[in-house]
Amino acid sequence: MSQRRGPGRHDAGHTMVEILVVLGITSVVGAIFTASLLQIYRTVSAIEAGSFTQSQLSLALLRVDNTSRYAYEIGAPHTEGTTPYVEYLVVAPEPGGSEYVQRCVQLRLFGSDAQNLQLQTRSWTVATTVSPSAWTPLASGLSTVSGAAPFVRTQPTTALNHQLLGIKLVARSGTSNKATRAVTYTALNSNANTALDASGNPIAVTAEPCYHTATRS
Repeated sequence: MSQRRGPGRHDAGHTMVEILVVLGITSVVGAIFTASLLQIYRTVSAIEAGSFTQSQLSLALLRVDNTSRYAYEIGAPHTEGTTPYVEYLVVAPEPGGSEYVQRCVQLRLFGSDAQNLQLQTRSWTVATTVSPSAWTPLASGLSTVSGAAPFVRTQPTTALNHQLLGIKLVARSGTSNKATRAVTYTALNSNANTALDASGNPIAVTAEPCYHTATRS
């Protein structure tokens, strides 16, 4: 008589140990895959944030260019507390009006976190009593360049009879420097007669058309 063989080895199924090993390997692979996705997401987010900050700063500096290019006088940069300021004089319509008057545009780099400052602007009509507009944010996520002032005024020379306004800032994202932007604007309506006294020295700060105690803070 022939003997009936028992079930083949391939019908034995999987042991609990084998299943646990497979689950362990799957978990490790899944963890590595998830960590990689998170890292990619963080990298992409950081790149997008940095690009947005740089784009924001570029647009802000373009807006400053549209007004400072035709300035009649650039005031001396100054610091109130820890906040740097600079003003320049333009001829522009009153807000909501059509009559052109002398107006002062003021810039400041504001914020309590030195690594996350905001470039802001406001303006007012030149008068005995001034009423500055509210501060308008131009760009955020900024910082200064180590050892360099954010605002620099250059006085007229025999080679260039105009004042210059230099702005140097760093666009940041998190703790990483993303881009340093340094631009210089030429105030085409300024000259030695508007910037210097009879001795060729800068006119006194208090004699500048945009100087007013109410706007020094």
